[in-house]
Amino acid sequence: MDDFYGNDEPNPEAGLVAQSLNFLLEAPSAVWVTIALAPILVIIATRIFSGYASRKASNYSDSVNTVPMIPYWIPFVGHGWQFLMDPVRLLREARSQTQHGIYALNLGSKTYNVIYDPAMVKAALQQKESTLQLTPMALSLVVKVFGVPKQALPKYEAAWDEFVALSNYLLKEPHLSNMLKVTARSVENMVPKMISFTDREIDLQPWERHGRANFVSENEMEVDLMAMLRDLLGHAAVAGVFGKSLLEKYPNILHDVYELETGMIYFAMGVPAWIPFPGVVGPHLARRRLWTAMDEFQRALDADFAGNPDPMWGDLDDVSEFIMERHKVYQKYNIEVKERADLTVLWALLINSNLLVYWHLLHILATPGLVDRLRTEIAPFTQVAKPFSIGSFSEAPKLNLDHEGLAKKCPLFKSTYLEALRMCDQPWSIRTVASDLVLSTSNTSDTASSFKIHKGDFIKIPHELHMHNPVYFPDPSSFNPERFLVRADDGSLTTDMGTIRPYGGGASMCKGRIFAESECLALVAGVLMMWEFEPAGTTGWMIPKLKKASAVSLPEVDTRVRIRRRRFEWDE
Repeated sequence: MDDFYGNDEPNPEAGLVAQSLNFLLEAPSAVWVTIALAPILVIIATRIFSGYASRKASNYSDSVNTVPMIPYWIPFVGHGWQFLMDPVRLLREARSQTQHGIYALNLGSKTYNVIYDPAMVKAALQQKESTLQLTPMALSLVVKVFGVPKQALPKYEAAWDEFVALSNYLLKEPHLSNMLKVTARSVENMVPKMISFTDREIDLQPWERHGRANFVSENEMEVDLMAMLRDLLGHAAVAGVFGKSLLEKYPNILHDVYELETGMIYFAMGVPAWIPFPGVVGPHLARRRLWTAMDEFQRALDADFAGNPDPMWGDLDDVSEFIMERHKVYQKYNIEVKERADLTVLWALLINSNLLVYWHLLHILATPGLVDRLRTEIAPFTQVAKPFSIGSFSEAPKLNLDHEGLAKKCPLFKSTYLEALRMCDQPWSIRTVASDLVLSTSNTSDTASSFKIHKGDFIKIPHELHMHNPVYFPDPSSFNPERFLVRADDGSLTTDMGTIRPYGGGASMCKGRIFAESECLALVAGVLMMWEFEPAGTTGWMIPKLKKASAVSLPEVDTRVRIRRRRFEWDE
């Protein structure tokens, strides 16, 4: 009989859905078991068939082989999940599964060839840009991590050589000294006033507040060492490169960069903000705040260049020549405010040196007798002068730093800096393979002595694996302050980096390494000469475990210390 109120036409889709539901409801238990076991079987099958051993490469000699692939569990994801959770552990576990000095990982359907054999590392870093390319990877990270619009990439490709040429401001004179003088003056002004010795939070310095400073007495304060030093150098460095106005208008900008840094892997792998995974949302929100701050800074520079300075930003004459020259390139190539990538400069300025000064100072303090040896060596280049005083009122002592002397005439101090870098730095070099490449190992006894790497793959070099290799660095987990000391022909002591690569490798080695070294040495020297430290607890000096970051590691826990001002002859 016809349905008077309904549609007489049958609905084949509704019938199909109903049949499917009925099938599932009436299915025997074996079908449900099969459905439940299917994902497990897929995972097991993926684990069995995804990995493969090295084998002879076609169209090559018998000594050239393919790169062995480490097996993984999840199809389409590959090793991506393990890399997201703990990249250092993944690299070390994968290394233990092969003896060839090279292995392949699958990260989201892309093949990364991880190299740790010294001969292959050296050969890879000597390849021309036309074979192993840095530029495509760098531009990709500028988009994925720092949020530069993808449509701006053609402008950056056109201006790339000019941006690279500006690295001379970080490497060569007189530009380098001009930048260092500004940062050194900031350090000289800030270190003597580093601790306020007050129980009024409103009177604390910003780095004291973030270091959870606690008043002990009029001569002693307790504080978190890493948090304090990181912010202290951050204030000096940002003011030296971007000028004082940026920090004055956006006082939380340092901590937004720290938050952004915690999400670097998520950004690089394209994890969106809405993914319900711990640690994803915070970095996205921090990046949005940083965009706002840096966009406003760029608009202020535009107004200053046009001769109509923004009164809200005050005088921008203290912005470094390096940033001003970058700004000229932006304008030359019509790179709009929201397309500009000075956030990359701010990030690079804050994520390595600021942590390194903590590790450097902590290892010095934790090594018996080393503080006195270093104070004797750096004293000629770290002058502390009597403060001006009237009656009972006295200013802080005056600090004068010779950054060139600290870098070139204090070999033990420089050696401790390099040793701290070796122990706490975890840098990677990544390149895109632009054409098929064959790399040979240093192990000539291995039948698989050469390996073919395919065009379109990536090469990843985890330098920390070498810097912690006991073959090259005996007792690598121990801090040896003299490890990098060498005796010159004339009998004098100097330092030699040897084979460590704390700044990456190849022609793209970090352009800011000399600037970073000078500011780190200056801050640590100034702090050593001005202040006395002791651990706040009763267990003595403890070196915390490393927590992976982009390069220099974070500590798993901060170091709580008590700080007093050193006594000088005029105090007696």
